[in-house]
Parts: sequence; C-alpha cells; structure tokens
Amino acid sequence: MSLTPLSEADLLQFEDQLADQEKSVHENFAKLIQLYQRFELNEQALNKFEHKASAMRIQSDYELKKTHWDGELAELKKQFKLLDNRIIAAEQKMSRGIPDDLLIMEKMIAEQELIVADQEKLNQAETALISHVREIDIEYGKQQEKLNQQRSQPKTESLTDIAEKLDELRAAEQKTKLKANLVALLPILGIPLLFDYLTKNFGLLSTQPTHSLITGHFIFLIVLILVEIFLADKIRKKISVYLASGYLKTQLNHLKQYAVNNQQSINKIENTYKIKLTDINA
Repeated sequence: MSLTPLSEADLLQFEDQLADQEKSVHENFAKLIQLYQRFELNEQALNKFEHKASAMRIQSDYELKKTHWDGELAELKKQFKLLDNRIIAAEQKMSRGIPDDLLIMEKMIAEQELIVADQEKLNQAETALISHVREIDIEYGKQQEKLNQQRSQPKTESLTDIAEKLDELRAAEQKTKLKANLVALLPILGIPLLFDYLTKNFGLLSTQPTHSLITGHFIFLIVLILVEIFLADKIRKKISVYLASGYLKTQLNHLKQYAVNNQQSINKIENTYKIKLTDINA
C-alpha cells in the first residue's frame, strides 16, 4: 500500500490509539513508524516547494535587474542618438567651409572637442553597462546551475533525521519488549511461588520430606503452567504498554512539532511567493 503525506487528523487518531489500552505496544510502534514514514513525504514535498520558490525568486530578481539595466541601455542609446545629431550638425557647419570670424571658429572647435569628450564618456558608460549586464547573466547562469544540482541532489538533512528516528523507534520497541519480558518474570514466577508457599504453610500438601524436585514443588509447576497459558501474555502486554506509554507520547509530541514546523515553512513560502503547494504537486 502506497503511503500518503501526514495530516493533522492522523496525529489526532494516533493520540486516541495510545489511549486505547487494548492496543498492543507493537501496534502502537508500528503505527508511529508509519506516521514518521508518511511525514517523510511531507518533508520531500517541502524540499520540492522550497526549490520551486528559489527558482521563482532567482527568476524574479533576474528579470527585475534586467528590466532596470535594459532601461539604462535604452537611455544610453538615446544619448548616443543625440550625440549623433550633434556630430551631424557639426559636420554640416564644417562643410560650409572655415568661417572668417575667429570667435565662431573657436566655438566650432570647442563644440567638436566637447563632442569627442562626450562620446568618450558614453563609450565608457556603454562598456561598463554591458559588462554589468554580462555579470548579471553570468550570475543568473550560476544560480540556475546550482538549482539544477539541488534538484538532482536535494538536501537530505531532514530526511536523514527521519531515517535515524525510524531506527531509534525500532530499537526502542525491541528494548521495551525485552524490558517488559524481564519485568514480567516477577509476577509470572511470583504467583506460582506464592501459591507454593501458601499450600505448604497451610498444610494443603503432604509435609513429608521428598527428594524429588517435581513432587516437592508440584503446585508451583502447575500454577506456573496455568499462569503461562492464561495470564503471561496479558501481563507482558500490560507491562509493555506501561513502559512504552511515556516514550510513545513523547515521540508523538516530537512528530507534532515537526509537522508544525513543516507547515509553517510551507505557509511562509505560500505567503511570500503567492503560490500554493497544491499547485506544485498538481
């Protein structure tokens, strides 16, 4: 059966399951492990969403910068056009011949020198602007390359944490089972011992000395067998539920917080970029 992303309803349902004393520890651990596996899908979706948001941010920044510098280039072209008009006007004046008036001659020379100086400034401005635009394109290309690398090698920190948590839960289940079996020995052995003691002290059995271990502890063995058949599993279950209860609730609270953090990250991206996670997964 394929897994689906974790929802708040799943957490509430598991919380109710923990309150059900009829559920075994194995069932509770298996369910919690499944919830963490499903939460792994939530983290994968968040990673994909973050990548999409990064791509949108980079594209938006690039287009904003390009719009600005394209405007600067357009303005520079206007200035070049005005300069061309000045050059044409100066050439037309020179085509009429050298004026006799020295003052007019000096003005024409000054105008030509000014045109040359302005042309040099515009050329330098154009070179700097083109260089700047090229740097923007190069930076955009690097960012796109980095995005592609992230797409092929998504971040795995959170997913690694989940994998470690799954190993921890499986180990905790085995540890709880072992501990419960050891603790259960007390009542499982204690009940037969108590019956054995009472029957001997109240004279329910012959007090004649016996050299047989079996006949000397007949009641103990009978009660032990009966306890193992009818009570042992229930005792182990009760003890394991008691031992695991606090741990499972703690791990559920951790998962709740992980889910809250995941949803907050999604909400932040949705509010910032005006996109929905459902649109990305559609």
